[in-house]
Amino acid sequence: TAMKKLTAAELAGQGNVIGDPIRVSNSSEVQWDDEADVVVVGYGAAGGAAALEAHELGVEVLILDRFEGGGSSANSGGVIYAGGGTRSQKEAGVEDTPENMFNYLVQECGDAVTPETLKRFCDESSENLEFLVRHGVGFEGSLYSGKTNYPPEDKYLYYAGNEKVPTFAEKAKPAARGHRVKGKGWAGYMLGDALKAAAKAHGG
Repeated sequence: TAMKKLTAAELAGQGNVIGDPIRVSNSSEVQWDDEADVVVVGYGAAGGAAALEAHELGVEVLILDRFEGGGSSANSGGVIYAGGGTRSQKEAGVEDTPENMFNYLVQECGDAVTPETLKRFCDESSENLEFLVRHGVGFEGSLYSGKTNYPPEDKYLYYAGNEKVPTFAEKAKPAARGHRVKGKGWAGYMLGDALKAAAKAHGG
């Protein structure tokens, strides 16, 4: 049987956000009132972080979002994969280095990411987490040592991949690198809210 075609309003009532894209047929017909050194389109976690970093570099930033911001990150579990010796890892007594993290991830990624890009990610991972902490995102070194897709409510550091699988562990010492943002339930909303609050504090 054919499925009933739902209206946009009916779809929205099911939790989906539906809307036609906003198109400008002729840019010369639009009056642009704002100027900035950097324009960030999309006010999710990536956009918020990009805007904050640009502001720290001393440039004027304009953030644009069709809705209220947050993006898919705000509706996620709020897990940041980081290692190499983060503050949460040290708090939990988890030993890790950028080299060890690379040796694990190169097995997971294969040729999907260049070795240079992957190495940079591992080298800067702990620093990137500190960037989030500096802008109000909460993390904690309460360790869950079992195998899970998402840690229990009172745990905020866990093994987010195949770190303990023997074939991986032969080449890289297992280390918990899943940093769950502090908050109840799926905590992605806390990531988005913290970055938005930080941007607002800086004049956003």
